Amino acid sequence: MDRWHLGGSSKGDADPFHYDYETVRNGGLIFAGLAFVVGLIILLSKRFRCGGSRKHRQVGEDEL
Repeated sequence: MDRWHLGGSSKGDADPFHYDYETVRNGGLIFAGLAFVVGLIILLSKRFRCGGSRKHRQVGEDEL
């Protein structure tokens, strides 16, 4: 059985709704990996930027 005509018509023409599942899977994995890395970069950049620039104010004894 031909790889490109698994569910197509018997005429032999290409199925217009055929998906190359290996390409779709690889594209999805690449997209998920990039989204994960971008998310980590965003989380780490906010943590380091906010943590380093904060100024701690002195608390008096009457505020405790």
